[in-house]
Amino acid sequence: MVATRSWRRVGWTLAFAFSAGLAIRADDTGAATNSAPAPLVHPFLSTNSASSTFLQLHPDLAEPSTPPDASSLTLHPEAGATDAPPEVITPGAGMFPDTRPPLVNTDELASHLLVVYNRADPDSKGLAEYYAAKREIPAERVLAITCPVTEEITRAQFDDTIRSPILSYLTGKDWIARETRRVAVGNRILDLLVATRNDIWAIVLIRGVPLKIAPDPSDTDSMEYEPALQTNAAAVDSELALLPVFGLPKGGFVPNIFFDDQVSGIKRIGPDLARSMVLVTRLDGPKPSDVRRMIDDCLEAEQHRLAGRAVIDSRGLTDEKDGYTSGDDWLRNSRDLLVKDGWTVKFDDKPDLLPPTDPCNQVALYLGWYSETACGPWITLPKRFVPGAIAYHLHSYSAATIRSETEHWVGPLIAHGADATMGMVYEPYLALTPHEDIFTRRLLQGAYYAEAAYASEFALSWMLTVVGDPLYRPFRQPIDSALAEAGTPHTGHDDWVLLQKVQRELLAGEIPNTSDGLKQALEIPGAGPVAEEGLGDLLEKVNDASGAENAYQKALHADVVPVDSIRVGLKLAECYRGDGHRVRQQGELEYLWSRYPDDARRFAVPNPVVPDLLVPVNNATTPKPPGPPIPPPPRPAGLPQLPTPPKPTPYP
Repeated sequence: MVATRSWRRVGWTLAFAFSAGLAIRADDTGAATNSAPAPLVHPFLSTNSASSTFLQLHPDLAEPSTPPDASSLTLHPEAGATDAPPEVITPGAGMFPDTRPPLVNTDELASHLLVVYNRADPDSKGLAEYYAAKREIPAERVLAITCPVTEEITRAQFDDTIRSPILSYLTGKDWIARETRRVAVGNRILDLLVATRNDIWAIVLIRGVPLKIAPDPSDTDSMEYEPALQTNAAAVDSELALLPVFGLPKGGFVPNIFFDDQVSGIKRIGPDLARSMVLVTRLDGPKPSDVRRMIDDCLEAEQHRLAGRAVIDSRGLTDEKDGYTSGDDWLRNSRDLLVKDGWTVKFDDKPDLLPPTDPCNQVALYLGWYSETACGPWITLPKRFVPGAIAYHLHSYSAATIRSETEHWVGPLIAHGADATMGMVYEPYLALTPHEDIFTRRLLQGAYYAEAAYASEFALSWMLTVVGDPLYRPFRQPIDSALAEAGTPHTGHDDWVLLQKVQRELLAGEIPNTSDGLKQALEIPGAGPVAEEGLGDLLEKVNDASGAENAYQKALHADVVPVDSIRVGLKLAECYRGDGHRVRQQGELEYLWSRYPDDARRFAVPNPVVPDLLVPVNNATTPKPPGPPIPPPPRPAGLPQLPTPPKPTPYP
């Protein structure tokens, strides 16, 4: 797609000037009283072909001399940022997000949530009732509307069958009150209906409610000067987020007052914010069963704490003159945040996406870009995600549909086990997509899923759909509390929590980063293969090859899922190679082919017997030896004798 060369943020400021004697009808479109000024020239590129850096697009946010005036950023000045200074975290007690006071009241959002389903969809009501029962949402806050069952609708259909019924219901319940105000929007003056009170802070749309609003070329009124940004297409969720405000032009985007600019302090959900916007997510997916699983998995993960591997797939871009680099900057920042919180992070900075042959598994968080269609390990058996997993892939049309298991990204990610995701329904442009580093930071700070998603998104009335339980708080449970619930022997989840705690203690200097210190911390009663693999990784970093080999051997003979055994076996083979033990390396590879022949092919394990028959690994190929499989010889003598591993568990 051709990149635009300039853009204009007419909607950056929304300051009030009260007026007397004005009245507009609820169906009035509002009226601009002056014309748009000349554009500001900034590079602005498509996330479908090129992109531009955040600081290029927002030079006023790059190095501000003083924090922006809150009244210039919000419809309601008192709904602006807190006066909390930026956090300065030092090693020691309190350096990790869940060891500091929470940013949210753990029960507050649930009591201000509205559930909306579509009567016309046969599955929508049942899903709404299922969610409401699980989250203990009272019946009066479960609303049925009648709207089209298609994913794409017209602007008129959105106004008549979604926005108006919801607003009428809130008004009838006396949950919202509005009045007319004259509002400065950039250099325009608009007469708007704005909320003076709103008791609904969040809305969750249930599968069956349409996804996106098609562009309407007959309506040319826009918030923007730049033609590429004048579209009045939008995600239903993002448009509905402006439910408390009526009369804004349909074209262009409205700056999100909840966006975490990391300058003016952390913004809070609550009654002040709700008078300007609502956090809107959806529970949706290719099948109704996907939605039920998402609900159950998020509740399970929230109860015990989300834990697992993080995978970040960047493109390795570092040239700040390259418009794409800001996307990689966000991913690198996300990596750093996770590492500093003790996570095990697989970070890939190669230009290509991870291939389907990559044996990553037990993934709790995936962030990456950049492909139009889902690919790689995320759609390749076995399913790679743990319950409650959050996955987001940046692409312009990642959520063009949610109902497909094969098209774009959101639907396939959900179909293959992700329980929360986000995506763009039409071209958004890079700066107007979620900033993954902000999203990651807010999650780690204990935010609700809806809160983290909207804090990371600069634009409303735009292209983002947020798919997942808005009340989901993956890190509500502190790590010490989660570890206290660990059984003997550990589950994989228990091991992940232990590993994160140990890696935090290393960062804080609370345990020595030595072979003995690491073994003492991780080789505890009940620890399983995840802890042993993690120990092997850490011992390699302190150059204890013998200790790493022993840890990997223990993990290999305890794993029952082939993909995990393959991954650990490859690490062990590489460990042997690095230590100069070529015979042992070959023996380990032969063992993997002998024990897991199908998975050795699936995950491109080098075949030491017929190396020339291997096909180079890429996004589309795996090893394909011709003819019947060649049985590898037994493991060579001299390897440590370990108990016979359990029988592999077949994939579903």
